[in-house]
Amino acid sequence: MIRRFLTALVLMSFLPANLYAEALHGLSIYGPEGLKYKKDESYVYANPSAAKGGRLTLADFGAFTKLNPASLKGVPAPGLNGLVFQTPMDSSSDDGEPFSQYGNLVESVDLAEDRMSMVYHIYKMAKFSDGHPVTADDFIFSFNIIHHLEYHPVYKEYFKDIAKVEKIDSHTVKYTFAIFNQELPLITGQMLIFPKHIYGAPGSNFGSDFDNIAIGSGPYEIEKYEFGKYITLKRKADWWGKDLPKNRGRYNFDQITWKIYLDPVAQREAFKGGGYDASQINSSRDWALDYKGDFVKKGYYLREEIPHNRVAGMQGYAMNMRNDLFESRKVRAAIALAFDFEWSNKNLFYGQYTRNQNYFDNNEEMKPKGLPAGKVKKLLMDLQGKYGADVPKTALTKPVGAPGEDQPFEKNIQLANALLDSAGWKIGADGIRVKDGKPFKFTLILASPGFMRISEPYKNNLAKIGVEMDIKVVQVAQYEESLREFNFDMIVASYPQSRSPGNEQRYMWGSPAAKTPGSRNYAGITNKAIDELIDIIIKASKRDELVDAIQAMDRILTHQFYVVPHWYIAYDRVVYWNKFSRPKINPSQAPIIGNIIEWWWQDEAKFKKLEEARSKGSAVN
Repeated sequence: MIRRFLTALVLMSFLPANLYAEALHGLSIYGPEGLKYKKDESYVYANPSAAKGGRLTLADFGAFTKLNPASLKGVPAPGLNGLVFQTPMDSSSDDGEPFSQYGNLVESVDLAEDRMSMVYHIYKMAKFSDGHPVTADDFIFSFNIIHHLEYHPVYKEYFKDIAKVEKIDSHTVKYTFAIFNQELPLITGQMLIFPKHIYGAPGSNFGSDFDNIAIGSGPYEIEKYEFGKYITLKRKADWWGKDLPKNRGRYNFDQITWKIYLDPVAQREAFKGGGYDASQINSSRDWALDYKGDFVKKGYYLREEIPHNRVAGMQGYAMNMRNDLFESRKVRAAIALAFDFEWSNKNLFYGQYTRNQNYFDNNEEMKPKGLPAGKVKKLLMDLQGKYGADVPKTALTKPVGAPGEDQPFEKNIQLANALLDSAGWKIGADGIRVKDGKPFKFTLILASPGFMRISEPYKNNLAKIGVEMDIKVVQVAQYEESLREFNFDMIVASYPQSRSPGNEQRYMWGSPAAKTPGSRNYAGITNKAIDELIDIIIKASKRDELVDAIQAMDRILTHQFYVVPHWYIAYDRVVYWNKFSRPKINPSQAPIIGNIIEWWWQDEAKFKKLEEARSKGSAVN
């Protein structure tokens, strides 16, 4: 039964023909029955009795250059999103909720039955850090500013299907959507809200005038910073949202500092010397060989492997097809075959990793299995009929998997050479392949020198097939600029995925994103079949429709060999000094370092024991 409601008479003039469901404290991708938490409930992964106080010091690699999290140029400081700036809604990290949100700046939300419009009721007590109230004007401004030339294009693409935003009264605002998109109402809840009186001040330029300003409505404000060295956030004791149910037991540290490091060795040694408190370890070598000394034995700092069930996504060497070296699918397959994962896992990774087989790995529901069948097969066949080679034959005849997996490496090298021969690349006098007078040489750029030891063996393997790869490590700012302008041959790209894929697929694989500076379509993919599947994914109103389209797209992506698949790990590796406590449940949909920031707290008893033990050189009791 359709229920009609209007929360206030003033709404009637704006909403004469819309059918709205009951005003709710949250939204779920497939309807209100998907909401796990009631209005007054805290998250199960919170400890509402967590102590407040103390300091958390973390490390970040690479210099930041600005405090504006949404402008195109520069590298934003860590900790801005969520801690300083807020969004209308708060996305749940509960493992039992594929995509649910609860009020953040918004007290309740009215979503039309047709999901084509939505009304937010903003908390009247919400304030920015300068004391100015958060109002409908700020929501409208935050939508309009997205169209600014220097607003980051990723967000432009993400929110492009919001047609308009209208003010109903000072704390009520209506969003109207241009198309039906099952998750668009939830996507809208992820828009950063900026104060109009600051970022929209007359004569100001959003892209250049706010690199040194951060006025948000979040639980923290910036206390001090120095570009390239550190930034410290201070918790606001009178923060307007501190007593909301979803914030109980959350944001417990009085002060959070990120120290900036430009050298991973210096960063690693700084932790062991007590220079900062916690680190999520991303290097298999560091995990295998470091963090095992006397301080671990004495319990000064702890190391843990914490399981998670996040979708693995894809990490790999991404080939930029804007460079005609990588236009040919045969060539890309050959380049991928030259990577010897088994050798790397044994000799470099200490056996810690599982190879990426596809783009939605580590998820039982979304990962394609065996050969395509049923609706997935029909999707692929229909698309192949319309777009030909955009859907490779192997997407229908072979399962997903990393190129050459389960075959002897020598056989993969033979196959790679045969593919390059077939593509017209002939071995030259110097052993480098040549086609039309152009040698097969390219550069891999890296932001982290830690990838050098991994990439050098790959470089040697590429030489076996007549391909010369140079490796260049550049500063983070230069690296970001190269990615923003697609000015590279090959990079290490990471494409994380959620349990509810949607709009973000556009800026990773969509054809328009290939020409949009700042998008994440690093490979330059222009594939009409993928474009059509992205539309199906975005509009899917049922879970099975979404999963079918995801699996079809995954099969095409995998069999087009856009990246050289790397690896993933199904647990977080973390080290931390023994002075913290945490809730019983770890919300594994969020990385562990984010959970430390939001949900852990400084345990004074542990802190004193640690200090006493260190002063005596004894073990922590």
